[in-house]
Amino acid sequence: MRITSHIKSAVLYLPVQILLILLVSSCSPDPGIKRIWAVDDGEKIKKEDISNPISSEPANATWKNNTISLFAARNEIIAFQLIIQAGKAGAKQVNVSISDLKNGSSVIPGSDASPSDPFDYRGKYVELFTEHYLNMIKRSPPLWFFSETAVPSSYYTGWVPDCLIPFSAPPEKGGAPFSIEPEMNQAVWADILVPENAVAGTYSGKVTVTVSGKKYKTIPLFIKVYDFTLSDTTHLRNMFGFYPGFIAERHNVQRNSEEYFSIELKYNQLAHRHRFDLVCPVNNLNQMDNHYKRYLTGDAYTEENGYWGPGRNIGNGTFSIGYGGGFPAEYGGSVRKMNKKDWWTGSDAWESWFLKNALYVERHKYLFPDEPDFKGPAGAKGTGSMDTIRMQTGWTHTNPGPGKNIPALVTNKIIPGLKGHVDFWSISAQEWTLNLTAGMVAEERAAGRKLGIYNGFRPGMGAVVSDADAVEFRVMPWIAWKYNIDQYFYWSTTFWTNLNVFVNPLTYEDRINGDGTFLYPGRDALFPEEDRSLDGPLSSIRAKNWRRGAQDFEYLWLAREMGLEKDIEVIVNKCIPAGVWDAANLDDASWPHRGYKFEEYRKELAELIESHK
Repeated sequence: MRITSHIKSAVLYLPVQILLILLVSSCSPDPGIKRIWAVDDGEKIKKEDISNPISSEPANATWKNNTISLFAARNEIIAFQLIIQAGKAGAKQVNVSISDLKNGSSVIPGSDASPSDPFDYRGKYVELFTEHYLNMIKRSPPLWFFSETAVPSSYYTGWVPDCLIPFSAPPEKGGAPFSIEPEMNQAVWADILVPENAVAGTYSGKVTVTVSGKKYKTIPLFIKVYDFTLSDTTHLRNMFGFYPGFIAERHNVQRNSEEYFSIELKYNQLAHRHRFDLVCPVNNLNQMDNHYKRYLTGDAYTEENGYWGPGRNIGNGTFSIGYGGGFPAEYGGSVRKMNKKDWWTGSDAWESWFLKNALYVERHKYLFPDEPDFKGPAGAKGTGSMDTIRMQTGWTHTNPGPGKNIPALVTNKIIPGLKGHVDFWSISAQEWTLNLTAGMVAEERAAGRKLGIYNGFRPGMGAVVSDADAVEFRVMPWIAWKYNIDQYFYWSTTFWTNLNVFVNPLTYEDRINGDGTFLYPGRDALFPEEDRSLDGPLSSIRAKNWRRGAQDFEYLWLAREMGLEKDIEVIVNKCIPAGVWDAANLDDASWPHRGYKFEEYRKELAELIESHK
């Protein structure tokens, strides 16, 4: 009683200024944030998962002592995720920024220095996104995605992130500032491009989280930049299909209009910055000259056209003539009209065009039909029979003109009846795993054939579905390296059909999560409530992990150029003990499921390269 009265008396004589501070502090609104932590780019942290153990795992090298630590080469894009957890009341008006990162006089400009237009890459060294969550209730079935035993983790049921929405989108549509639901996570994805002229050493800066415009937390950020530079050329040949009609429909423009092609440019530029080549059917050589030549020459990826970063001034490495099995006008225009004369004339015209305009681009003629089988009468054309394939390859190989040099690509396994006819086997990951052998592949390679792999199939290759580990796409370039696969091919990035892809994750046959939706539309005329007011594509965690794997591939390529093959083999075999046919009898994938384990192998490669410069 006496002590209490003394305290009351003391309070009466406190200076007015201190009383005001106490009053303001006691009345300050609760910012609503309960916890913040970080992780690398190889994870998907669900919205409702507020107790994920990775936050405190010693192996999570990205997050140590409330500090974010990264490493990179020059001309590399590195990423991390900031997981912000709200308390019981939720949080509103949350924002994140990254300061300039400095190493003496060498600077990596921060988020405030980046253009607000997400599709203007000039001077853009930091990009920030909110992660959009999809409620995955129904799991993808095995089918051609994984074996019965190599099913992805059951963790990926619930609110799983995939689409990444730039901060410049409207705040109520995923842009910043953003709100966080009570007792839920909201992840922020950060991309950081290390300039080509960055001085090696440690760069320091900070990540600032604000709530309602007031600073809530500042997190130290360090990046160790190694003394080597990744190539602007992507050495892993690849092609990722897209559907122009779906892009035009969502962006509410006429297909083949100038407005459409300006939007398509942004899709290609985003893909280029993620080290994959977009391909689609091109109807004739006039279209090539007017709209698609620029992607092969590198003109689409110049500063003048708003592009900067990896691959600047470098064209795509792959082009597919008649993508999907189509017939450009020069080939006759359709399967019904195809004949040897037009095939010779058309292939000569296309090869001559490439010799003149894009000599070093790897091209092929994608034969009709896609994924052929034995249906249809023998000898009939256009039935899907193997005779249809043999007819086209026969025309190619007997052509006296330059068109003879365009490889004939077939999407099928190695079939005895087609051996000697096919120049380029593009084989599903399922077939690579279950039906191919090292001997079969070696025999075809010895005959001068190329072998590519398409889509994915665990345990031999990463799965393409969105209800699977983030690293599924990262592992693909590693497996392509280990087995010397000539090309990776993913069938579609924009197979949106008439679905609300921001709500419904079942994008294929109403039973498969995310297949065909590697990218998302920045505008949505079909579902205006989902329109982000952005005239270009939205990336995804899967696309970012492809980029991460493609950059890992560049580490491997650079190390090989330095004559370090034996060291590379040791690291690759530790990361990927078994892929494709070597994994046929495994119950699960042999590669790590956690992103931080891949980062350990990448760091081994970085140390190896720097120590042998």
